[in-house]
Amino acid sequence: MTRLSAAPFLSIACIAAVAAVALPGCGKPEYCAKKTEFNSSVTTLTSVSLTPPDPTVINTDITNVQNAGTAMINAAKSDFPSESTALENAVNDVVATGKTLSTTKDLTATGVTLAAQLLVLNSAWNSFKTATNDACS
Repeated sequence: MTRLSAAPFLSIACIAAVAAVALPGCGKPEYCAKKTEFNSSVTTLTSVSLTPPDPTVINTDITNVQNAGTAMINAAKSDFPSESTALENAVNDVVATGKTLSTTKDLTATGVTLAAQLLVLNSAWNSFKTATNDACS
């Protein structure tokens, strides 16, 4: 290939490479794609019976909330710092209480604490969803 005939080929290759990088997100922030997974994990966790709480089931669900939440929150912190921080704090509180379930002697009291924290988590999640709706639609 001569130098002249290679130039158009390289130009097309560069354009294709730029398009391949730009298209997957279609302009939406990364946290938008992560909202569905987080929502699913929160829904699963909040539907678990807390009277009495089963530490094995709850800790699995809490781990799912933590993993999905961490990825989504980290992606959204720069755009929505207050909502992300509130949600992160709520997730961290639920995780901390969940860790005590396997060692506590009073499952009922811990279940009540966890239930209150899940209400806070739901509230923070609803605020986060509302704040990010325009960016994700």
